[in-house]
Amino acid sequence: MTGNNPGSEHSEADLQRLEGLLDRPQLARILRAVRDSLERGGARRVSIAHPSEQERRALDELLGRKPSTGKRLSLSLQQLEDTLQRAGLARDLRTAMASLGGPLRDLAEEREERQRVWQQVFDRHGAQAKRLHASAWLAALEREGLLKRLANQDPARAEILLRQALSVLQCLPQRGKTLSALAAACLGDAHGLDQGQPVATLVRRALCMDIQAFSADEPWAHVGVLAGGGISSTVLVLNLHAEGHIDGGSDGATGSIVHIAAGHGEPVYLTLRQLLRDPPAWAASPRPVSICENPAVVAEAANALGRNCAPLICTQGQPSAAVTTCLNQLARAGARFRYHGDFDWPGIRIANGMIHRHGAIPWRMDTADYLEAMDSGKPLTGRPVSAEWNAELTRVMQARGQVIEEERVLQALLADLDLRVDDGHPIIATETQSQ
Repeated sequence: MTGNNPGSEHSEADLQRLEGLLDRPQLARILRAVRDSLERGGARRVSIAHPSEQERRALDELLGRKPSTGKRLSLSLQQLEDTLQRAGLARDLRTAMASLGGPLRDLAEEREERQRVWQQVFDRHGAQAKRLHASAWLAALEREGLLKRLANQDPARAEILLRQALSVLQCLPQRGKTLSALAAACLGDAHGLDQGQPVATLVRRALCMDIQAFSADEPWAHVGVLAGGGISSTVLVLNLHAEGHIDGGSDGATGSIVHIAAGHGEPVYLTLRQLLRDPPAWAASPRPVSICENPAVVAEAANALGRNCAPLICTQGQPSAAVTTCLNQLARAGARFRYHGDFDWPGIRIANGMIHRHGAIPWRMDTADYLEAMDSGKPLTGRPVSAEWNAELTRVMQARGQVIEEERVLQALLADLDLRVDDGHPIIATETQSQ
């Protein structure tokens, strides 16, 4: 097929005769397929499915061929072009289709142009992303198409969103700044970083490049930003040791709260706001800091052991941003961790996260510990989770089919937490709290 000059297409066709021959309802579907093929620069044959008798007859008569059969009606573009040329109706098939339906688009060229425009969007911000150590994030946005989707495939909109996201990243990290204040400062809109907003989605994608978040506010907490003010996200602790304020001195409110509570063997809830705006100077314990899943363990430890309880943290199920922040701060102070949770699939999943993210060692979480616990009568349901530290444990749990919650092994946990008992770690002498 010849003729690729759009400017000559209309002038080299007999429009009146073309319309009389081709502009018929019976040929509309097959001609749309022809036009699509020409615009895509694709196949030299086209077809339509489930043609009517009228469609089949009209095309067969146009081409002067024997009646066709089958579930599809096909057409050779070269044959159609030859037919039109012999009748003196058009110089070529492209000319004929342009005369009937307007200029043909070059979809391949349009696609290449769109790709060039989008590439320019990412290239223009490559240097800034590199300065912010966000090159991997920018490459992921380009590779995964997230920016295009958020911008509704509009490069101009994408340019704005990308520039705004980079302006937020440039302001990080913070130290206890609220998310709304950050949004107001960087975007001029206090709600611009609310969950579901496109810029918030882009920034969270950047923050999650290095962490696997347990909660929606954890990526923000990782860079010192308080989503929702940081009041609702809490961590329950018992007998952690702090030495005033992280910047030195003894006037830090959070450090004082922790110190006073530990002095009385009392559990205390710390908010994410306290941990980020007024972080204590944590003192590393000679023993691993114990982590449990259920608040009942902390309550019973406080009742039974008081100040003689080893440092204990409770995740209260899936760790919140406050839990993760507290563990990260303790780790930087040199703390080591051990973890115990429920023997169910969510508990195994949390344990995997604690081991992977915080280097915790399993605490009474082996196969023997599970088998030694008395039956609970509570069936184990849901999709099995492989225990990364002990593959046999998952198989044994499936075979037994029972949930073993922390409360059922509470006495063993309390024995491990009792500072008056030598478990191989130095014993810290404390005065027994009156019960």
